[in-house]
Amino acid sequence: MNLNNKISKIIKNIDNKECKEAIHSCETLINSNIENTIIYNLYGRAYQILGLYEKSISKFEKSIELQQNNFFALNNLAISLKAIQKYRLSEEAFKKCLKINPNYIVAIINYADLKEFLNQIDESIKLNLSALKLQLNNNHDYILVKLSKLYLSKGDIEEARNYSLKLIKKYPNKSYFYHLHSEIVDFEKDKNYLSDMEALFKKNDLSDDDIINLSFPLGKAYEKLKNYEKAFKYFDTGNTYKKKKINFNIDDVLTLSSSIKKIFNNSNFQKFKKKQTDKKIIFICGMPRSGTTLIDQIISSHTDVVSTGESGHLGAYIKKNYLNNFLLNEQKINEHIESNDNFFQDYVYSLFDEFKYISKVFTDKSVQNFFWIGFIKIFFPNSKIIITERNSKDVCLSIFKNNFEGGYMNFSYDQKNIANFYNIYFDLIQFWKKKYENDFLSIKYENLIEDPEIEIKKMLDYCDLKWDPNCLNHHKNKTVIKTASITQARLPIYKSSKNQSDKYAANLEQMFNLLKN
Repeated sequence: MNLNNKISKIIKNIDNKECKEAIHSCETLINSNIENTIIYNLYGRAYQILGLYEKSISKFEKSIELQQNNFFALNNLAISLKAIQKYRLSEEAFKKCLKINPNYIVAIINYADLKEFLNQIDESIKLNLSALKLQLNNNHDYILVKLSKLYLSKGDIEEARNYSLKLIKKYPNKSYFYHLHSEIVDFEKDKNYLSDMEALFKKNDLSDDDIINLSFPLGKAYEKLKNYEKAFKYFDTGNTYKKKKINFNIDDVLTLSSSIKKIFNNSNFQKFKKKQTDKKIIFICGMPRSGTTLIDQIISSHTDVVSTGESGHLGAYIKKNYLNNFLLNEQKINEHIESNDNFFQDYVYSLFDEFKYISKVFTDKSVQNFFWIGFIKIFFPNSKIIITERNSKDVCLSIFKNNFEGGYMNFSYDQKNIANFYNIYFDLIQFWKKKYENDFLSIKYENLIEDPEIEIKKMLDYCDLKWDPNCLNHHKNKTVIKTASITQARLPIYKSSKNQSDKYAANLEQMFNLLKN
């Protein structure tokens, strides 16, 4: 038996995503009493590609046991540990890997991604810069993109701009880099940005992705120039092409909302008292683009508060434990409610520990939170809930103007879908208000920007927080922002976004006429 040939065949299987064949070959060799660090690493890698991270971990550990300096296996182990939310152990594995081989660029980039995920942005930047030095003479576009996004997320606009400009200058015909630069463009300095984009847009060989990448920033550029007709033309084009690439059915959202209302309407969950902790989460619930990021920035500017951003922890737990095909499992929910333990709360706070958050008060502004208000009231009994309210037309317009990352916003690229999603949201909020008798605070976005000090004091009082003048200077908050509001939230409160929808009234008549509120 030629072991090298068999290993080469397994590597080829993995490269071709033929993971079951690779697993079978590894098992056959191991059952033949072959103890080989490379085989166990490949064994784990095949499971990892299939998303079977728990199974992959034991294989990587065996590979490392056979050869302690196997930095390939350590890197793979770290990736799988991250996938199962063991972030501290993942970091330990990355550190061991890079101690053995400090120049292993794959591990440096993966470790930087972990640091970014944990909102440790400065450390992620440092790692990416070290990777950039190692790749100076190679293709390092991925790292430049990362650095631009990282600097933007921490509010360093000029550094973010420098890196995105490097990419545009190097690749003047790559549409994605114009999309990247659109959040930080300075029309005074970047005088050719708009004309270069338009020239590229007129080319005949553009892919659908190219058209999407250019349409949204062109729309934003013309909006800044107050040419609303031209802006709408590009927004509409971007949405038309983006809609073709996604699979979205508004009926799924309606099914989920109906299932939620059925279960919480028929049950008297208030009689169950789940255990509390000395920690408290301020859940900020509202439509995307309704001011949730602004409110999160304001409250997390308080010295006693830590922002968890759009953590998505609630949605992830609910989908794993209670949700199947957009229908809730009432029996499983009742079992957890009636249990003496509070698994849900314990899960979320254990993740906070993994993120190394040091606080007793947190904010969570995940965009799905408004679906889960009933779960919040039960499983997080000492939590606070703030509902953001904003002119529905302004909200829907703002959604229409953005090219979002991630599947949750797939409703965003069609006027009818946006309006219907908003109506489902509005109906569900009215249900929660009636069910819990307004046992939360509603903040109107328009009132907040007109008289911020009064509204901020109202929020802090509701959250049982002492007055902190830092909250008036939310734009100086160093909290990481990873949403579409990334640049606006770094500015002092401004009023220009109010009634912006009036400028597009004729173009968005279909969407606006469908809105219930």
